[in-house]
Amino acid sequence: MNLAQRATPAHLQTGNQSVLNHYGRYIPDNSPCFNARAEIAHDLPANVQGRWVPDKLLVKLDNNIAMQTPPADVAAHEFVHCYTHPEFRDRINNNNNNPSWQAMNEGMTTHLTEKIPSTGKFWHFGKDAYHGFKLPSGRSWPQAAQDVEKKVGEDTLLRAFFSGDDDAIRKVSTAAAQVYPQAASQQTESQIWLAGQLRGAQHLAECYAGALLVAGQSLPESWTRNMLPVFSYNEITHHQASQIKQQALESKQRMGDVFDAAFFAADLKTQKTALGMLREDLLMHWKPVLS
Repeated sequence: MNLAQRATPAHLQTGNQSVLNHYGRYIPDNSPCFNARAEIAHDLPANVQGRWVPDKLLVKLDNNIAMQTPPADVAAHEFVHCYTHPEFRDRINNNNNNPSWQAMNEGMTTHLTEKIPSTGKFWHFGKDAYHGFKLPSGRSWPQAAQDVEKKVGEDTLLRAFFSGDDDAIRKVSTAAAQVYPQAASQQTESQIWLAGQLRGAQHLAECYAGALLVAGQSLPESWTRNMLPVFSYNEITHHQASQIKQQALESKQRMGDVFDAAFFAADLKTQKTALGMLREDLLMHWKPVLS
C-alpha cells in the first residue's frame, strides 16, 4: 500500500492562496515572494516534503506527500517561509550569527502555518515534525514561538514577521532573548566593548559574566578585551563570581526585558539600544568586583 498522495500545481496554488487569505494584510505589495516560482519536485531528500530556496526564490513541493498531511498545507508552510520579510530574517538571523535562528525560523513558521485553516477536506491528524525538536528548556520549537507571541501579542509578531516593522522586530527580538537559550557570544562581547569605550566597560563586562551565571551558563574562555583585570572570563574566581551574579540578579530585577536584550538579543539594533540603557543603570548601581 502506498500511503502517499500525489502533489499537483493546484496544491501549490491553494497553499499560496491560503497564506495570502490569512496574512495578506501584513504582507507588503513589494514582497519578493510575489516573484517567486513554485514547482513540484522529484529531488528532495527522503522525509522532506517541501522546501523554500531563498537564493532562487523557489518554493518546492515534493511529488509525494504523506497521507496524513494535506499537500496544500505543506505548500502553505513553504509559502510562509517565502513571505517572511527580508528585514526580519536578516536582523534576527544576523548574518548567520544567531545559533537559535533555525529554531526560531522553523518554529514560528510552523506556528503561523498551523493558524491557517487546514485544506484537508475530511481529516488532518498529521503534526509537523518540528514539534519534535526541543529547546534546552524542554519547549518545542513551535511552543517557543507561541511563548514569544504571548509576550508581544499576535499583531506585533505578524508585523515583525511579515511586514518587517522596525518596532515590532525590536519587541520580538527582546522577547526572544528570554525564550531561546541565553549563551555567550562573540557578538555580545564585541558590542559590550564598543558600548563601554567611553565609560562603563568593566561594569558591562562584569554584568555580562553575571548574566551568564544567572542563566546557568559557565563563564567563557574568551578574552575580556582588557575590560577586566583578567585575561579571560573563566579566570574570575568562585567568590568573585558569586558577587557578580548577585549584582546581575539585582540589575535584572531593575531593568527587566532590557537586561536580557542587552546580552542575548540576536538583533544587533535591539542589542545596541539595550546595552546603552543598561550601561546607564550600571554606572549608577554597579559596584565593580574585580581589581
